[in-house]
Amino acid sequence: MKSEDNSSNRQTWRNIANQFGLGALVGLMLAWIPLAISMPDWAAWNITASVALVLLCGTLSALFGKRFLAALMSLLESFPPIA
Repeated sequence: MKSEDNSSNRQTWRNIANQFGLGALVGLMLAWIPLAISMPDWAAWNITASVALVLLCGTLSALFGKRFLAALMSLLESFPPIA
């Protein structure tokens, strides 16, 4: 009989924090896209929406891990290059 060791499947706090940081970074890139197209006014709702987007991407990345990051990266790759 084999003893099942589920400790290798568990995520550590460090891995969760790394996933959150990567997701927040990708969310920040998504928030910068409107700045590359035009210079919007920095109203309170723009800042709130940008912070909410970064926190949402970070949280979902921490929860779902690499699957969510892969989906975010494919979304970023679908945008045409800005030059």
